[in-house]
Amino acid sequence: MTVPAPGAAATDPEDEPKDGETVVKAVAVPEMMPLVPPTAPPVQPKEGKIVFTRCELQPPAIALTFDDGPHPDFTPKLLDILKKENIKVTFFLVGRCVNAYPNVVKRMVDEGHEIASHSWSHPLLTSLGDQSLDSQMQRTHDAIIKACGVTPTLYRPPYGATRISQRKFIHDKFGYLAILWDVDPLDWQHPRTSKKVHDRVLEQTRIGSIILCHDIHETTVDAMPTTIADLKARGFQFLTVSQLLDLEKQAPALPNSPKLPPQAIAAMAAAAAPATPAAPPQPVPPPKPAPKPMDTSKPLSLEAPGEIKL
Repeated sequence: MTVPAPGAAATDPEDEPKDGETVVKAVAVPEMMPLVPPTAPPVQPKEGKIVFTRCELQPPAIALTFDDGPHPDFTPKLLDILKKENIKVTFFLVGRCVNAYPNVVKRMVDEGHEIASHSWSHPLLTSLGDQSLDSQMQRTHDAIIKACGVTPTLYRPPYGATRISQRKFIHDKFGYLAILWDVDPLDWQHPRTSKKVHDRVLEQTRIGSIILCHDIHETTVDAMPTTIADLKARGFQFLTVSQLLDLEKQAPALPNSPKLPPQAIAAMAAAAAPATPAAPPQPVPPPKPAPKPMDTSKPLSLEAPGEIKL
């Protein structure tokens, strides 16, 4: 039996995983980690892929995402940074925080960022019965629409954990795709430093990565200017998660694309650099006049040019 997250509802015995049912799980992001037993890899349902950890691409695109906000102080600071860097990200919002700070959510949308659901109060969804799960998702869905007028299409389960039956229920009712991640700087762990966030993101990111961060931690927000600058220097382009998914549909890449080797990074950075303007064309000199015909009526002089005649 799964141990619920702090503050989560009690587990409904009738809603425990059935025999053979897979629990989808990824690395969690809370202050205290619930005890979740290891499980088999996610199994995609027959109706199509509705859970994404990363995207397989050829273009050097990535998605930067932030969980657990909005925070009244750190999220506006992050939005200032993103505006200066001219990049768009995806925010996975906790419903009760949306309800508390709707103006911050409205600013996210006004500045072109994508917003998505991260449940109402960040419980471990696998510990919930159907009614509690529905309440968590519906209340957050409604709060986001009320705050900014936008209907979310994505969600990220707290701790990355859902059961197959739960993700199917969420997809059937809300149309949500589940978004996990393949880059995790563990920015919630103590001791927290901006350098750890920067170094871990740079080390793990590859083409098509979905990067997990948290805008509720000041050290994470403080790490963003250098992290974004260094990712740009490697040639990466920043997209929202939905844009990244669309790009994967348009231009699928070879499977299992590796992390970028130094040679590829250098080539991408060179390609991203502005081209050196070509030198202006030089004027073509006019043709030289044809030499005058030799005057054969006079004798040839044997004096060298410039010779002094004695």
